[in-house]
Amino acid sequence: MQALERLGLKLKEQIGLDELLSENFNPQLYSLTRSQEEKISALRDVVAAYVSIREDITGKIIKDSQQAAQIAGDRLRRLEHEEFWVAFLNRANVVLSFEMIFKGSLDAVNISHRDIIAKALSKSATNIIVFHNHPSGCPTPGTADIEHTRMLQKACKMMEIGMLDHIIVSPGSYFSFADECTTKFNNKIDR
Repeated sequence: MQALERLGLKLKEQIGLDELLSENFNPQLYSLTRSQEEKISALRDVVAAYVSIREDITGKIIKDSQQAAQIAGDRLRRLEHEEFWVAFLNRANVVLSFEMIFKGSLDAVNISHRDIIAKALSKSATNIIVFHNHPSGCPTPGTADIEHTRMLQKACKMMEIGMLDHIIVSPGSYFSFADECTTKFNNKIDR
């Protein structure tokens, strides 16, 4: 249990990780100090929050941008850097896989359209929804976001992959290209 020791939890007794993280863990059964009990409680809270955020969505159907934004928002809202995720879907919009593809900096993420297409083809995905976050708090797409969306949409079309949406999430809201393609964006991306 070197990981626990790195967290400052040196236990006298060997406690299995499954038992330690179990809902039914009873610290009174072990000779733990008050400090150790508090650290274990905090560790259990962190693990539970992580598991709920990383809940596997494989097999779920994405019905609309609001549901898609909620799924992505659970993973992206609290980040202090940009990440680019892709939901790979079949024809019925069932999630085959939901993965982070690129990790960026505070205000940018570099993406490769080729890598996204290759990954979609390797998963036999017929549709994709792409996501990224704006840690600044404003989900409005910038010029680069619009250009990347347009270019990826064209690349997907050439490979017969439906790009259903590009959703930008921020701590308080989201922007869906599919929902918000008003005249402001119509001349910049294909509908």
